[in-house]
Amino acid sequence: MLSSIRGFLSRHRRKFIVTGVVVGGSFLIFKYAQKKLRDFQERQAREFLDRTQRIQYFESQERNCNQVIMGISTDLCNEILKLVNNDELLERLRKNPENKIELWEELKIIAFTRLAVFIYATSMLNITLRVQMNVIGGYVYKDTIQEENKLTDDIREAYLSSIRHFLGDGLVNLVQLIKSKVKAILRTQSLTTRLSLSDLEQLFWSIQMSINSDVNDPNSKLANYVMPSQLGNSGEILDKMYSETLDLLESDDVSTICSNNICRGFSIAVDCIAECMADTVKTALQDKADESPKFNVNNIELALAKVIPILNGLTAKGVDSTKKPQNFVTSIVTFFLVSEKCKTLGANVYEVFSV
Repeated sequence: MLSSIRGFLSRHRRKFIVTGVVVGGSFLIFKYAQKKLRDFQERQAREFLDRTQRIQYFESQERNCNQVIMGISTDLCNEILKLVNNDELLERLRKNPENKIELWEELKIIAFTRLAVFIYATSMLNITLRVQMNVIGGYVYKDTIQEENKLTDDIREAYLSSIRHFLGDGLVNLVQLIKSKVKAILRTQSLTTRLSLSDLEQLFWSIQMSINSDVNDPNSKLANYVMPSQLGNSGEILDKMYSETLDLLESDDVSTICSNNICRGFSIAVDCIAECMADTVKTALQDKADESPKFNVNNIELALAKVIPILNGLTAKGVDSTKKPQNFVTSIVTFFLVSEKCKTLGANVYEVFSV
């Protein structure tokens, strides 16, 4: 019996060896596959948790970012009203002086300048702060994950305070540039020139093109206006953040978003002007007729002298988020705040600096 078993094993030895190798190999492969699957699942879980945590940090960061933008936008708009002020001109005009035509010409320049400055400046501030806040957000998130504290409160405060340059010299330079372009464009427009909405759109477009073609174009040279030339004795981390921010603000993506914002800002201005022109004409016609007049706002033409008070009215107040409906300045600040392109920019910056 035993000899026959030995004989059987001997005859089929090769088969048993091969079978053993196959079974053993299959078991090892199965265990290896199990381990790899478990590692993959754990890695996926870690990545999911990390992504979820980063999203939560980003959403919190977005809320902080919006609050900071609204707060500093209020300061910026107040500075614009101080720099591009027409109170003295209006007071002199009320006295009906002999040089009232000359004063109206000055008022014309101020009206268009202030409108353009509000659009450019609020867009520039929004984009700069969105970039800065998300750079900070990325650094803070990495510090949290790595249980470090490289980005101290002092560094964060010094980094964010750099935007104050824009509320000073940067804004002064922007006003000077825009005012010079407005003067050149409006030089041939007399106070009696009749303007339709289409004519105003063309004037705004001409002002934009003149500003954008300048060597100091604020869209492509944003950093020159919003950031100081240097931070002084600031330390390695702050210097690195400053350099990274300059690179971002000088990128083609940021320049494109700035240009889109400006175009949309002037479109909002035209819509607001259209409402005011319609109200002006409606009031005038109602005084002459008993029924409510019907007309196409696109066919309305007003003398430039009558358009100037409309522009002044739109830009007479800064940000006022409590008033309904929103005034023009609050509308453009809010629009830039919720702009998908601006939000996407912030999300991309946060993504880069949080990994």
